[in-house]
Amino acid sequence: MLDLYRVFEQAERDHLLRLARDAFRLPRWEGNFDGPDLDTSMLDYLWLESVAERVRCYSATLIPELVRTPAYVESVVRREFESAASDAQMAWWVQTYHDRQTFNGGPPIEVRAVVAESVLRRSVDGAGRTLPEQLEYLAKTADARRTQVRVLPAAARYVPGSDGSFTLFDLPAPYPRLAACTSHAHGLAVHDERTAEQYAHVFDRLCAAALDPTESASLISRLATDPTT
Repeated sequence: MLDLYRVFEQAERDHLLRLARDAFRLPRWEGNFDGPDLDTSMLDYLWLESVAERVRCYSATLIPELVRTPAYVESVVRREFESAASDAQMAWWVQTYHDRQTFNGGPPIEVRAVVAESVLRRSVDGAGRTLPEQLEYLAKTADARRTQVRVLPAAARYVPGSDGSFTLFDLPAPYPRLAACTSHAHGLAVHDERTAEQYAHVFDRLCAAALDPTESASLISRLATDPTT
């Protein structure tokens, strides 16, 4: 593949080969019959998350994955699979999110998230019982030392690049300093360092336009008790 794409510089070849070898060192995500078949892009995403020193994300549609409650996870999975997931599969998804949120027993990393205000008002189940619990949990973690969540208010001016969710991974050496992922209907796209830098600039602008963590926690708490706020 490297020859096909005309990658002939040895240092770059070595780096890509090392990345390819490491990307599939994820046995904990594979070999479980209750879990889904994970495609290459999802394995890439999980690997990036597992080695990142910091994760920054912007969520335009749903609560960020690393701060979801088990009930929220279950509701989203059931919607995505149209209630076809078995109890065993659902347990796999909930446990997987828990493991990711605890960084698989490894050292905690920084999580910085910007969430569109509309996300905090969007129900993910028919009864609307999941969202208040999720918001109460989010309010507690919005201004924590390891995790910070900022709300982009509906009244904020449009920030170019904020029309879709994305995630930035700050990786340790020898990997590129940044890697960016965007969500797509049929998988995830992993971008190069130059494109990742562009996403980083968008994230900085979103942070500047968003409420600070303390104000965000206050708004989230109000919405948890009164969604009409």
